[in-house]
Amino acid sequence: MRGKLQRHSIESAFVLILFAVFAMTVVAVLALGANSYQKLVERDNDGYNKWIVTSYVAAKIRSNDVRGKIQVGGFASAEEEDGIETLHLYRESEGEKYDTRIYYYDGYIYELFTLADLHFDPEAGNVVMEARGLSFEREGDVIHITSVDTEGRTNTAAVSLRSERGVMA
Repeated sequence: MRGKLQRHSIESAFVLILFAVFAMTVVAVLALGANSYQKLVERDNDGYNKWIVTSYVAAKIRSNDVRGKIQVGGFASAEEEDGIETLHLYRESEGEKYDTRIYYYDGYIYELFTLADLHFDPEAGNVVMEARGLSFEREGDVIHITSVDTEGRTNTAAVSLRSERGVMA
């Protein structure tokens, strides 16, 4: 009887040790998986934050691509430099001329939709997102966009105006 009890005790200990090894393996695999997932999420967020401003502005340009209606200049007027580089997207509706301005001011990207030729302060726009910079440069029918995200990473994009080449209206 004592041999049988000792054998059950050894078998129980073996099963318990085997279960403990299995449990530690599961915990280790879960920890590695969670770490990998966290790194993937951080990488995706970094990529998103880096590209979102230029993607946003490029989409605005493409959706408003009408000959002569996209200009780069100062905030108050596309014809005058006033220290705030601004993308002006003009549109006409019911006989009125409207101006959508996209610009960087005081740590944020702003968008301001208003009647053209009305004067506003830069703070009047709607905050799009926080950033460290946004600038525009126009070379012929190409608008170059340069943005700096909150982490200091620079991203650039170039958008070709199809309307200026006669591809669109």
